[in-house]
Amino acid sequence: MQADDRIATQERYRKRWQEFGYDPRTLGWNKDCQWVRFEAAFDGIRPDEQESVLDLGCGFGDLLGFLRAGGWQGRYTGVDLVDELIGEARRRHAGDPGASFVSGDLESVALTHRHDMAVAIGIFNHRISDNLRFVRETIDRMWNATDKVVVCDFLSNMADPDRRQDNLYYADAGDLYALAAERSRRVMVHHAYMPFEFQVKLWHDDSFEVPAPVFGPYRHLAKAQSERLGGASSRPADPPTRPEPSC
Repeated sequence: MQADDRIATQERYRKRWQEFGYDPRTLGWNKDCQWVRFEAAFDGIRPDEQESVLDLGCGFGDLLGFLRAGGWQGRYTGVDLVDELIGEARRRHAGDPGASFVSGDLESVALTHRHDMAVAIGIFNHRISDNLRFVRETIDRMWNATDKVVVCDFLSNMADPDRRQDNLYYADAGDLYALAAERSRRVMVHHAYMPFEFQVKLWHDDSFEVPAPVFGPYRHLAKAQSERLGGASSRPADPPTRPEPSC
């Protein structure tokens, strides 16, 4: 992010902080959808891929509270450009020994350890001098700080034209898929949780075996099908038995 854009971002959130204090409106959330974004960010993420989480643009650390309420016991690091927000996050989560908060961004912060997962929710929404460059550079830094998976969310260019605001950045899901695919074959574009937003998820482990070209979480199904057919495949295998739904 260029210096002018960084200053403008800090001023925007400081002004909201002075007006609203600890309130979702300080972070730009005013439609009670924050938890929806949090839940969606972890769709498709296995427990062993989220044992430590880096939250970029963490604000008040609300993601940490959401995760703890669901029983998550991992290590959390929150990073934010705005000192006032980091100060409030530290106060609110002072009793959590598994959490730390750092003022700055991934350009300037020296993290003390790597994380399984990095999440960036809401940081790409405002229009700046070069949005796509900022997205690319941020994903690169998130990738280099993690071992398992990176998750970012965006406003969608599928938003109705009459709902759009000139100061916001509406991303093309195809462009973001192409950008993510430069890093990994294993990419998810999640556009099924809100009508005007989407998330991109990219995994470090995109390995597969040529006889059954599937990614790790699905390999057991390919193996089970092969074993059921005795290694031959002249006809489709019956799917694994599933329990009948209860009424």
